[in-house]
Amino acid sequence: MSKSNNIKSLQKLTDDLLGEALKKIRLGRQNSSEYMDEYFKITEYILYEAKEYVDGAWEMIKSKRCDASLALSRWVLEASMNLWWVAAEKNSSERSQRNVDLVGEALRCEANLLDGLAEFWPSNAKAFKNKAKEARKVRNSLSVRRLGKLEGRMQSIKPPSNPNWPNLYSLFRVCCAEAHPNLKIWERYQRVGNAIVSIKPYDNKNIACWMVAASTLYLVSISYCLTKLGNAQQLNKWWKSKVVPLL
Repeated sequence: MSKSNNIKSLQKLTDDLLGEALKKIRLGRQNSSEYMDEYFKITEYILYEAKEYVDGAWEMIKSKRCDASLALSRWVLEASMNLWWVAAEKNSSERSQRNVDLVGEALRCEANLLDGLAEFWPSNAKAFKNKAKEARKVRNSLSVRRLGKLEGRMQSIKPPSNPNWPNLYSLFRVCCAEAHPNLKIWERYQRVGNAIVSIKPYDNKNIACWMVAASTLYLVSISYCLTKLGNAQQLNKWWKSKVVPLL
């Protein structure tokens, strides 16, 4: 099978996995307890939003924009780590508080976004400011603690134990590197005689493909952990039998 066909097959696999997970979460939410309802809603929202980033990452790979693809995979991985930070807590009251803290951080970011939009879109500034005010009002009603740095929160927990799965935070760091404008001058130029010439950048298509698939695996797996749905063995089988042969 050609590389382009592999990419199409991988895209379909990740799309199907996200779609199946979203369907399970929505069905599960209908029968969930009041305590679990917020976990289901947050997970459903993130899975729905993740589809845009996963689809975008595959489109970037197909158009030979692999660095951009890695930057998009960063969103999926960060969402996974935030969900796992909540799911990994064994104490139910602390887990509930972490869930509230995650929502509070989202509301803080939303308010900041709206304030920024108000600055460069004066004709709609009043509406943006009102929405920002409402977001802060909701946040203030939640008894929110300010989230610590992601790296610090991840040090005390471990992702779902399986030696065949990639390390979650290591993947995130790779994607973060491509989300910043790195000046890789030292590896882009070489001296040939008296001239300095540019060389073709390293083709990281394989890395980009692997990252989209792995980030999807983690997001679905951790979504199931948080909502107590799904089957880890089935996900491991999906990765080994269907994804790995195409990477």
